[in-house]
Amino acid sequence: MSGKVRFQEVLLYAGAFLLLTEWLRPLTVVTDTQEIKYFIIFISFCFLALAFRLPFLFVVLGNIALIFYAMNRIYFEVPFFSSGWLTKISTQLLTDVNTIFHWNLPDLSVQMRTVLLFILLWLMAYLIRYWVFYQKRIVFFFSLTIFYVTILDTFSPYDATFAIVRVVIIGFLLLGFLRMDLKQITHVTFSNIESKKRSIILFIGMLFLSIGIAYIAPKPAAQWSDTVPFFTSYAQNSDGEMNDSSGNQRIGYDVDDSKLGGAFVEDDTVVFTAEIDKPHYWRIETKDLYTGKGWELSRNDQRRPLEGNESLFPQYGRGVTKEIYETTVTFQNPTIHLMHVPDLISIDLGEGISSEIAPTNEKLYPYERGELKEITSYRMKYQYPTFDVHALQTSESVEDPLESNALFTRRYTQLPDQLPERVKKLAQEITADAANRYDKVKEIEDYFQANGYVYNTQDVAIPSEGEDYVDQFLFETMKGYCDNFSTSMVVLLRSVDIPARWVKGYTAGEQIGTDSKKQVYEVTKNNAHSWVEVYFPGTGWVPFETTSSLSNPYDFTYRTQQEPTNPNEEAKSEIDIPKKEEKVEETPKKQEKNETSNSEEKNDSLNFSWSISLISLLSFCLITMLLYLTRFKWILYVLVPFYKKRRGNQVFQQAYFLLLNIIERKGIKRAPDETLREFSLRVDQHLNTTLMSELTTRYERVLYGNDEAEEAWKDSVELWENLIKKVGS
Repeated sequence: MSGKVRFQEVLLYAGAFLLLTEWLRPLTVVTDTQEIKYFIIFISFCFLALAFRLPFLFVVLGNIALIFYAMNRIYFEVPFFSSGWLTKISTQLLTDVNTIFHWNLPDLSVQMRTVLLFILLWLMAYLIRYWVFYQKRIVFFFSLTIFYVTILDTFSPYDATFAIVRVVIIGFLLLGFLRMDLKQITHVTFSNIESKKRSIILFIGMLFLSIGIAYIAPKPAAQWSDTVPFFTSYAQNSDGEMNDSSGNQRIGYDVDDSKLGGAFVEDDTVVFTAEIDKPHYWRIETKDLYTGKGWELSRNDQRRPLEGNESLFPQYGRGVTKEIYETTVTFQNPTIHLMHVPDLISIDLGEGISSEIAPTNEKLYPYERGELKEITSYRMKYQYPTFDVHALQTSESVEDPLESNALFTRRYTQLPDQLPERVKKLAQEITADAANRYDKVKEIEDYFQANGYVYNTQDVAIPSEGEDYVDQFLFETMKGYCDNFSTSMVVLLRSVDIPARWVKGYTAGEQIGTDSKKQVYEVTKNNAHSWVEVYFPGTGWVPFETTSSLSNPYDFTYRTQQEPTNPNEEAKSEIDIPKKEEKVEETPKKQEKNETSNSEEKNDSLNFSWSISLISLLSFCLITMLLYLTRFKWILYVLVPFYKKRRGNQVFQQAYFLLLNIIERKGIKRAPDETLREFSLRVDQHLNTTLMSELTTRYERVLYGNDEAEEAWKDSVELWENLIKKVGS
């Protein structure tokens, strides 16, 4: 196969690969899938194997190895060659095969579903190859990809703005490459090469012109204020919670908070019941990075075993009064999401099941032999706090290692650069008369109820592009539910440099009875809730409730004069933390660097990185194509000096055949039965010179005579240079 046709195949395979990756990218937004890099590596290998025509057996073995490696990294996180995990996954897959034969598809394990996705991608690679190289058509797959990303853009949280641009560019380039018959390029004459060049440049120019017009043209606003209420497409996840696939309606606890807003759909489905002594909030996770649209995590630390790392949870200072309680939680459906209450002392998930913690968001996960395990109930021992208002009011005089840590302060006072100034100004106005941190927090907490903010779960706005979620709620709509209130309070607190974070989980629920002197509470999806935690030196993270329809379930008391306080003891709450916690908060310089830049990376990871990457890729392709089309003009400046400096018996022969190749590519092709002498005469006639005949005569003397090759090249190099410049002119 000629190099030109091979080059066309590489372009087609690359375009098909890029189109297929557009099907994978939304999975991180619309599903719980977070490890798409393994799927991208897998399809990369599939297309490379097809492009280089690797043996089928080698491809099969390579794909199987990649699948098992991905399963190991996604679900087990143990060394690939360690014993045990391979037997376990094989047994699980064999069980799932039997499940498939009995057509009990809903009972398939998540591991088998992942394997089936790999197999589907494998088949898609072969199907795309058939469309492109045998049917010479890509329009169907191109159109299907556009339909796919536009549907997700409309009915899910996935923002396909740049994805659509990428798909259109890749698709049009693929269509252009399919229309190019590069096999015929080897037979074209010198006279129509320029027209081929102009056609390619015109095609690329029209493509960029179309994209530019589409980008700068005015776009009408959405004609429907809310498209999704016409459709209800909610899918249950592993814990029985309803994932919000619409992006503007929320039901119960949702793992994705990157885009807040829209209606909260009421659902009284029971999530769990609990036996408790006092009502309190059920925490699932915290989030620290506000993007202007919602909440994300500033980093993704590796999960750690909880045992020995209990101090990763909020540890209240010794000045906080605590009562020790135990509770039993029973889920309606098996789940991997564990609720907990600070201060957590211990948690019992059952025999053989351990718990791991994600330090960044303090989320707990149940594990059995290194694999995520759904559970139906567990027991927990914790300390219920009562906060001393006087200690909170004087907390700023207490020395605290975390408060003085620049990394900690920067993390919990982070705000996006595009936050409107009027939000910060409002925070300063609210807290202007407050003398200490606690009073400032209370002023902001009370601000919403005192200024007519309305609790509403249905008519809740979604910020448009360029609009801030908090700014919209504070100054325009003034109505919403817990997410609006809690996020706004955190942002206002951070605007006056008070460390605060966003917490989500469930409220206490509704009491349905008593059992063994404990109160039995039932928690439904309607009890999904978010609230605020503020950091106080010497005390720790203190919860506050700003949602107008709810009140803080924890007690705040004023200490009497007979109760002396020891500020040094209160300060020990975070000072006495074990070394492992210090390692989490006081990270090395490398992690501190990631912390400072992570806000920008998280906010713009999709739009910025892909736009820059796309522009870079297109620029590279355009420059490469222009260099290829003009190679006979610039390559001479590289080859001529190179060959002039070379010495050896083979240089003359290599230089002569290089000249023949350039002449052929310029449209003068040597016939199979034509001698070098005859061909040189024809070239001289075409170029109106005698240089080619003279150079050929010298070459033949070296080839058939006794002339020294190296000396002949020294005498002929100037002649060769003049001839090659004349051919390339």
